[in-house]
Amino acid sequence: MQPEALFTISNGLYVLSARDEKGRFVGSLIDAVSQVATDPDFLMISCMNGSYTKKVVEETGEFALSVLPQDINPLIVGIFGYQSSRNADKWAEAGGIEQKGAMYLSQALAKIRCLVTESLEYPSNTVFFAKIVDAFDSRVGEPLTYKMYRDGLKDKVMAAFEKYKKQTNVNQKGENTMENKKWTCIVCGYVYDGEVPFEDLPEDWVCPLCGVGKDQFELR
Repeated sequence: MQPEALFTISNGLYVLSARDEKGRFVGSLIDAVSQVATDPDFLMISCMNGSYTKKVVEETGEFALSVLPQDINPLIVGIFGYQSSRNADKWAEAGGIEQKGAMYLSQALAKIRCLVTESLEYPSNTVFFAKIVDAFDSRVGEPLTYKMYRDGLKDKVMAAFEKYKKQTNVNQKGENTMENKKWTCIVCGYVYDGEVPFEDLPEDWVCPLCGVGKDQFELR
């Protein structure tokens, strides 16, 4: 199978947000979102099983989406796509805004809030079906697509995030020790943050952002 063929499917990019049991807002970058029904309005999203945000959505049964515009700051994409909410306060870093009990990006093209009604779990992902309970703050602009990310934005995102991490100096000692190294995709910069050890992932597992195999990951 050619992964490139699947990249032709038109997907947007979104920031998924949820609130964990400690009351902390978490979030992640997702591209698999689709409206599946109207009257009432339903949509479905797909999340990687190892994602902490997915775990929170599963536990709370609700989530919010920020639709990313084409003019989004590349660093925002990096903050939500290249690190885990387990050890990063992404919303503090990105400058989120709380509205109607959920967290969104102020730059969002639109904001959507949903309640989960059912889910289907697959080996790599879980699909959530959810009722749309609110959709607001729609503004003029064009949505960012996954193809646009792959074709031109990816390099800008990687560069912006790398510069950001150096500036913030996450490791206060300034050392890149084995303890804080993560399995990182050398193609797109995605950082694996799943609960399953990277070495135990199936051999046909692929990067959720760019589709390359495990052999394209290294400890960084």
